Parts: sequence; structure tokens; C-alpha cells
Amino acid sequence: MQRLPRLLIIAFIICCSGIVETARAQQPAPPTQPPAVEEWIDNFDGAELDAGKWEPFGFEGAGGGKNKVEEGQLRLRGLGGSRFGVRSKQSFTGERFIVEATVAKVGAALPELRQRGLAIGNAVVNIMFDGSGRNRIEWLLTSEGTFEAWAVVDGKGERLDDRTLATKIKNPTLGIVRLNDEFLFMLNGQEGLRKTLKNMPRSFRVMLYGFGSSENNWDSVRVVTTK
Repeated sequence: MQRLPRLLIIAFIICCSGIVETARAQQPAPPTQPPAVEEWIDNFDGAELDAGKWEPFGFEGAGGGKNKVEEGQLRLRGLGGSRFGVRSKQSFTGERFIVEATVAKVGAALPELRQRGLAIGNAVVNIMFDGSGRNRIEWLLTSEGTFEAWAVVDGKGERLDDRTLATKIKNPTLGIVRLNDEFLFMLNGQEGLRKTLKNMPRSFRVMLYGFGSSENNWDSVRVVTTK
């Protein structure tokens, strides 16, 4: 993986936003101020889910599931065949942003009827570009320590990774960085995958969830955008 520290990502976004070409100018262009940066954070340090920031949300399969904030963690578990978790109430806007979420635990899913053993669980960071889940970007960590990157456009999913990405790091921070049409899939500030995805919408919400009855617990979430 190419190393890309978290602070450099922010600096890179700011610089990309403020670059002005002056090489061919007869006189130096007046200095420009880089755009201001807005940061949105939740460390889940309250007694319950912050209703001003989040709402329970699910799509596909059976509705419903459990969410609670306990010991500084958001703890989620849905129902079999569903995609249930929490979605940010705030809608963010921008073609340059960082979304990071630190995983406290990702556990196997509960066994289904006539199923032998436990199913693989997962924790998913979802950049949701609409209210239905038909257009989204996802970065997924399984209970076996492997990663999956997905783009879903008009309900049609495409897996973006080559099925070789994995980690043994405990409590990893999963990140998705957007630089116009470039999307970087990050692990602890390191770039694991980069893909070009054209014409994605500018407005989005952040959703955390696990497919089916996966146990997925989260330590914190952070969104950085430029004004």
C-alpha cells in the first residue's frame, strides 16, 4: 500500500482545491486563499445515539435491527438478509472529501436456519448518494480481515478490488477519500485502492452498517469537506 498520512490527505485536498496555474501569466497572479475546511465528528461518547446526528436506517431485506451506544462505542446488529445501521441526518456536499470510521469490532453473523457454523460478518462504510441505496460507494471489512470495495450505480453493483486486500490490524480506521472523479479506499491513512468513478453526485450521507446479522461496532466517525 502507498503510505498517505491522514494530515497529508487533508492538505492535499486543500491544495487541489486552491491550485491556480500562473506559469504562462505575464504578471504573477494575486495570492488566493485555500478554501475553508469543515469537520464533522462523532466519538459515540454519550449515553445513547446522538439523534441530532444520526437516524436508524435500513434498506433491502427485513427491516429493523438493534443499535446502542455503550462504553464509547456504537454497536449495531441487523436481521438476516437486511442492510441495517445508522445514517447521518446531515447531507454533505462536495467533490473533495474524507470520510473515516474506526471499527471497534466486526463479528460473525448469527447462524441461519439449517446453517452450519457462523456466517462471515462485515462492517461497512457507505457513502450514500441518495435515500434508497441505489447509488453508493462502500468500503467493507469482513470478520476474517479481508476487504471489499463496491460501487453501486442505479442498483447495479460492481466490485472494485481484486480480492487480495486484507489486514491483521485491530481497530482499523476505514477511509474513503474523494478527489473529483478519483476515489481512494484507505486503511489507517494508507491508500489501498484507487478508482476513477465519473459523474457521481456531489451530495451524500454517511451510513454505517453490517450486512444481515453481522455484529459491527464503531469507535468514531469523521467527515471532512471543503466549503
